[in-house]
Amino acid sequence: MRYELLYEIAKPVIEAVGADNVLRSIVESTAKGTGSKGCSILTLSADGLTLEHLVSYGLSDTYLSKGEIAVDESIEELLSGTPVNIINVANDPRIQYPEQALREGIASLLSIPIRGTSGDILGLLRIYTTKVTKFKKGEMDFLVSIADLGGIVLEKAKAYDTLMRHVDDAKCEIEKLEDDREEFVQFLSMVAHDLKAPVGAVESYLKVMLRGTPGPLTEKQETWLRRSIVRLDGMLELISDLLDVGRLETGQVAPEMQMTALGEVMDDCVETADGLAHQKQIRIVAEVAGDLPVVYASGKRLAQVINNLVSNAVRYTPEKGTIAIRAGLDGDYLRVDVEDDGSGIGPEVMPRIFDDFFRGDHDADGTGLGLSICKRVVELHGGRIWAESPAPGSDRGTRFSFTVRLRRTGAME
Repeated sequence: MRYELLYEIAKPVIEAVGADNVLRSIVESTAKGTGSKGCSILTLSADGLTLEHLVSYGLSDTYLSKGEIAVDESIEELLSGTPVNIINVANDPRIQYPEQALREGIASLLSIPIRGTSGDILGLLRIYTTKVTKFKKGEMDFLVSIADLGGIVLEKAKAYDTLMRHVDDAKCEIEKLEDDREEFVQFLSMVAHDLKAPVGAVESYLKVMLRGTPGPLTEKQETWLRRSIVRLDGMLELISDLLDVGRLETGQVAPEMQMTALGEVMDDCVETADGLAHQKQIRIVAEVAGDLPVVYASGKRLAQVINNLVSNAVRYTPEKGTIAIRAGLDGDYLRVDVEDDGSGIGPEVMPRIFDDFFRGDHDADGTGLGLSICKRVVELHGGRIWAESPAPGSDRGTRFSFTVRLRRTGAME
């Protein structure tokens, strides 16, 4: 009962002012309350062979630095849980530094074990008096409660130190992961850059061959060439996406930021959407506000996001379906929705759709980087992107939404 009560009393105080401050307050208040010269809290060293002053009040630096306190038989008695009152320091053989104690003006000592909430001994509460003093049982019982309070605080301090070590270790790991990621992105960008030119050249040569410029081709040769060109197109798409990831991660898109008319961007995207949807006879419904402002943004990148979302919607919308594109102001943000009435996204897939290289449908074309690039672009513009499936107000389809902050000048946050 006593531990629970002390814990409930100590918890808010510790959280409010910190464990170190509470420990210092304990030794100062104990010394003053008992009319003693001083008070200290000692803890065991890591090897358990010595005691070390953690906090003290009323003792000189000379006395505190007198030397290490070995864990001898008298200390072992304390660590077993029994308080020890050395009434006369001058002639008690248990005193390890009698001359220093006398020079400090210490006549008597009372040492009380500090217990943790589980009963284990964490250290000692030691009281120093200038007069020969034999503490009464009632006084010792009260001081044992003070020592128990110190034990609760020590446990809190130890837990906090452990937590801080874990936090520091985690920070180091995060920094290392960030450095490794940056190096990896730079490596990908370099490889993609070096691959783009030769792959593009090979594709050009194959197209020249397909046109029959070097000479006539058999039907089988034409088939193989067309298949090769499709494969190279896919590789060039991957290379372009990798280059985009590198540029976005390393801030190379900053020169693209300029004053941009959002209305013009949306008009171009709606026109592009009509072209993407034409082959499947999908109807594009555009609801674009007429008061979209001129803001500081990358029109090229915002168009990339919208076109990517529309392209995905076309891929998963059945023939003669409908895709809605909506854009308007939402406070200090532009909000864009791209909604389809297609097959939707399963709940098991939804949490990963913006991950690099993730493809929910492994049979579908694409690099798995489109949505992750969209996320990077949106966040670069101070916004966020999310998906809802089924689309709100419907039992099917998907709605992708994103917002971007409306910056009226070139100042970036």
